[in-house]
Amino acid sequence: MHSAKCLVHFALCLFFLAACNGNASLSHEEQAARDSAALHVALMPVHDCMPAFYAQRMGIYERLGLDLRILTLQAQLDTDTALMRGRAELIYSDLARAIFMQQDTTPLRAVAATEGELQLITARRGRVRQLNQLKERMVAVARHSITDYWSDRLTDSARLARADIFRPQINNVRIRTDMLCNGTMDAAFLPAPYAQEALLRGNKSNFTTNSLQPRLTVFVASEAATTDSTRVRQMQLFFQGYNEAVAALNDGGERDTLVAMYKQLFLTPDSLIDSLLRATPHYVPVTTPQSSDADAALRWLQSRGKVRQGYSPDHLIFPMKF
Repeated sequence: MHSAKCLVHFALCLFFLAACNGNASLSHEEQAARDSAALHVALMPVHDCMPAFYAQRMGIYERLGLDLRILTLQAQLDTDTALMRGRAELIYSDLARAIFMQQDTTPLRAVAATEGELQLITARRGRVRQLNQLKERMVAVARHSITDYWSDRLTDSARLARADIFRPQINNVRIRTDMLCNGTMDAAFLPAPYAQEALLRGNKSNFTTNSLQPRLTVFVASEAATTDSTRVRQMQLFFQGYNEAVAALNDGGERDTLVAMYKQLFLTPDSLIDSLLRATPHYVPVTTPQSSDADAALRWLQSRGKVRQGYSPDHLIFPMKF
């Protein structure tokens, strides 16, 4: 009798195990379908992307009904690659890179402009007090991007030949900051909060793009996403949540969440987090990209011979409603 009960129990266990395996297989298919339907966004851990990260962590996107997958990458080149390879429908980039990709047969549209402030920070041991002292110094940039654009603008204003400064391509913004702070680089173009961190670590700001034109940093979407009504609605919800987070962050934000984000996203040393929270610039809502900014980026790329003949940025900007 005992043996029979054991057999029945064993058979029931096998039945439930098979049922569970069947459900697991079905759940995997359902999860794959949900992942495919979600909006995939490739972001960098920089000030411009902070509202999106914050909105996700604070449940703003969940409240808005947006199923979002954020891919966090350390370099703009990597976010661009994510779009080109179909890993993301929406990325953080800039107009120069967008033109560079679009004229090279990647179908895309610029859908939202961000603040995108950069600072040129010089190493504390470099003793660079004027821009013309950058001659034959190493200035870390990301190639064919907003950092490269502004380095050209600076050499022109300092009456230096563009070949007078060395521009090693340091795409990873965290590594770029650390190389500046440990003296490996003489200078670097840095966004917030890395620029503020570098200043707290004793380095000097020699230039800022704040209040200057053009405004080049943008969110870029695949062209397919801008022609799909569901994707367009998802992107509208993404920017709605972004702008809600901007308001919340400018009101101070939730401190514990911000501290965790500085540790996990920006890899900020613990000893600097409190100071950075006080030094962080205000956040700015996204706006529509301007054709005049795209034209400025185009002229710069043309001056470098990086645009094929006949290309026009007329199809670059997608006028999304926020």
